[in-house]
Amino acid sequence: MGGDIYVYISAEDSVTIAIIKRLLAFTSPRFKVFKNIPARGGEIKSKIQELNKLSETRPVVALLDLDANACAPILKQSLLQGNAQNIDFIFNIAIDEAEAWLMADKVGFARYFGISQQLIPDSSMQRMGGMKLVQELDSPMKSSLQLTHQIMPSSINAELRVQMMAQGKAAKGKEYNSAIVPFIDEVWDVTAASANSDSLRRMVKRLKNLISRYP
Repeated sequence: MGGDIYVYISAEDSVTIAIIKRLLAFTSPRFKVFKNIPARGGEIKSKIQELNKLSETRPVVALLDLDANACAPILKQSLLQGNAQNIDFIFNIAIDEAEAWLMADKVGFARYFGISQQLIPDSSMQRMGGMKLVQELDSPMKSSLQLTHQIMPSSINAELRVQMMAQGKAAKGKEYNSAIVPFIDEVWDVTAASANSDSLRRMVKRLKNLISRYP
């Protein structure tokens, strides 16, 4: 077994940062976070060139949401602006949002957040703007919006319900991120979730490939 692999990480918020850390730990104990590069909200999109260049010094693992973009490969190409992606730049896009990856562990998510599994969208084979069918959660809206406006109102966990549900014109509750992170750290079943999400499986595969390059 080789030594520790120190990586930079970058993501849009504390939820996606927690997901990266959880997936690193899930893939191998050899992964260690060298530094977290902050990128609030959509700021990470303007940092892609910088992160790609940085990966020439040590691996970089980045995660952002597909959001309203139609196709992950096209979004990647756009953000790379025609430059080649370095082999140690592990650049991942959650379809449609990181919350979909979390809800893809339907049993664990439903139990932790006190909701019925029937409220969580099923996964299905879809075309996300490309020719190839991919398996992802079939949500009628952005996953975070569905979570805060349609799913959490029925939760039997009053504390989580208050923390996560939007108040007034806000999109999310004020304690939304801090309410979700413990689920990621302590409960989220990556294997179960991967069975319902091709984009999650691809991230895990890329991390395993990275390990193989550092024997």
